[in-house]
Amino acid sequence: MQHNKSELVAIQEEVTRELSNPEMFNALLVTTFKGLTKDNMKLAIVDGMIRGFTFKDFRERNVYAIPYGSNYSLVTSIDHARKIGMKSGVVGKSEPIFEEKEGKLFSCSITIKRRVGSDIGEFVSKVYFDEYSTGKNLWVTKPRTMIAKVAEMHALRMACPEELAQAYTEEEIERESKPATVVPDITEYKAKLEAATTLDELKNAWAALPAEAKKELADLKESLKKKFENELPNVNEDPDLSAN
Repeated sequence: MQHNKSELVAIQEEVTRELSNPEMFNALLVTTFKGLTKDNMKLAIVDGMIRGFTFKDFRERNVYAIPYGSNYSLVTSIDHARKIGMKSGVVGKSEPIFEEKEGKLFSCSITIKRRVGSDIGEFVSKVYFDEYSTGKNLWVTKPRTMIAKVAEMHALRMACPEELAQAYTEEEIERESKPATVVPDITEYKAKLEAATTLDELKNAWAALPAEAKKELADLKESLKKKFENELPNVNEDPDLSAN
């Protein structure tokens, strides 16, 4: 959707006007934009309105934002997407078809039916569980429900490309929106600590470890520190090694 300069100014003015109400501002910040900064909330609203959503959509949480590092991702509810689909000629959908492999959920297919003139077109989407599952929360307790939402949203976008081209549900982008925690190579870091031959070397090796490795190797650090302190009974407590 293209917007000229005057339209963008009008959107920004509307957002500023709506957010001038402290109650509205705070309510949105703890619901629709939970986890976002105040500046990112305003940016997200402007971004959404440029895409075609209204301020009312944000108030009703038809569209909302989830944090992604210092940024955000805009998402819409599946219910809102269904409403748009119905207004655009969607007349039905199939039951989800689940496929399993080796006793595990593998994929899900859904067909959306949309009336185009006198014809009814069928739009089939097939999505794969391991591409979207986070392995947490509802993806564990209700995996079929979650992957079915993804399949349905894909099919709705296929059926209504103009109306839903930039609409994505949280289930589709949740995995990408939460950067994975990097698991440190504990074996490598453990070897570096054990290679220290003096208290100073141990201190330097410890300081170079990432926070995740320090959590895992705190006991080892303490035992090595005591070893060096026993060898040097007059050594003072090292503050750098006292902190985790």
